[in-house]
Amino acid sequence: MTDTKIPSPEKMGVPSAHRFGFVRMINVSELEADVKTPEGVETLYALHDGDGRRLALFENRDLAFAVARHNEIEAVSVH
Repeated sequence: MTDTKIPSPEKMGVPSAHRFGFVRMINVSELEADVKTPEGVETLYALHDGDGRRLALFENRDLAFAVARHNEIEAVSVH
């Protein structure tokens, strides 16, 4: 989970004018069974696009926002 490059919104069918997203804390138990997570980690931070599609998972909230900014996504936090 150290790769900070995620697919561009355009590659995922999202027009560039809609480069908004959100970051939310997610319990590892909520993830699909095939998602590999670091041992001992109970919560991760998910970066979603404006339509709610999960783009990436991070162990660190600040990193999730940094990756969003790096990819020109204006993200907000949701609870």
